[in-house]
Amino acid sequence: MKIMFSVVAGIALLAANPCVWAGAHRGAKVSKLEELPARNGDWSPEEIAKGREQLVRAFDAAWIRVIASRKDQAILDQEPRNRPGAAHHYIVRLADCLPQPELAPWPEKPAGMFKDILETGVIRQLVQGVPETPANTSWYFSGVSQKYQDAVIAEIERHYDVDLEVESVVLPPGRLPATSLLVQNKVDFISQLNATGGNTQGMRRRTSRRFTCTMTASSQYIHIPERSPLLEEIHDLNDLIERPQVRICAGPLTTQTARAYMPEHMVKTKYVNDLTACDRAVKKGELDVIMNPLHDLGIGGIEGYRAVPTGLVAGTPLWVAKEGIVCPDDGDPRTEDECHEIDPP
Repeated sequence: MKIMFSVVAGIALLAANPCVWAGAHRGAKVSKLEELPARNGDWSPEEIAKGREQLVRAFDAAWIRVIASRKDQAILDQEPRNRPGAAHHYIVRLADCLPQPELAPWPEKPAGMFKDILETGVIRQLVQGVPETPANTSWYFSGVSQKYQDAVIAEIERHYDVDLEVESVVLPPGRLPATSLLVQNKVDFISQLNATGGNTQGMRRRTSRRFTCTMTASSQYIHIPERSPLLEEIHDLNDLIERPQVRICAGPLTTQTARAYMPEHMVKTKYVNDLTACDRAVKKGELDVIMNPLHDLGIGGIEGYRAVPTGLVAGTPLWVAKEGIVCPDDGDPRTEDECHEIDPP
């Protein structure tokens, strides 16, 4: 079998203050997408599809065993690092895959890319290089997500008797050409960056990719300053929707949801240090409320707000490529080219 796959080129540790960068990208710089080799082999279309589906089923089999053993709850006991155990209050358990290992068998006779992953001992993920400090909402979720994923990889290693090296392809904050990288076989899976309900490159993710069980889920909250008259007016999501004049500050974990449910509102997105940046904007009178998946901004050291639950819950799985999806390339590796189905229903 002819294989073309090698270590990610051009990744180096940050020279300055590397400890600020944590999570899945392990302090790596943004990757040079044009230099990434693809995982290709002399596989038939059927083997390609089977290998991708096997990877999803292996992830699911592993995750179901993690939750059946309650290892996920032990992880929440440790998170976030500044307040261990508080994650139990903002990580939601979305029961789309029940803890029933007997109904989740491991894939047998690995094929295609899944067989290649097990044989080479290398699996490549797409991550986002956000500076992960307590000023970023993502920091309160990335520790959980990374430990969940580590637990999943450990289950796969144990079952197939392999040692897997997880390589990271790192992209900058903001909108990403993520589906393109899957379609091009430059990454094997996308880490818990994207919620199942969202869209990337002009397509709903649920139709443009394969996806696993939901591993991490969270609600959304409207955070209103304690002295704001809006406290008497906004008691749920509908109250906010009915007031398009209310200006919203959102971080990257909220922006798509807020914009979709409230297209008439001003939604200002802060991609870096969103907690402190949104707090400053509200206190300056530039924006009115913060929308965020933390149930209490006090966890992040932001005081003076009351949280109003929206009832919206978003969950993140792991993502794997799907056949029949094309993303025409305009030549710029960082452009979020639009994708479409070759033969839509």
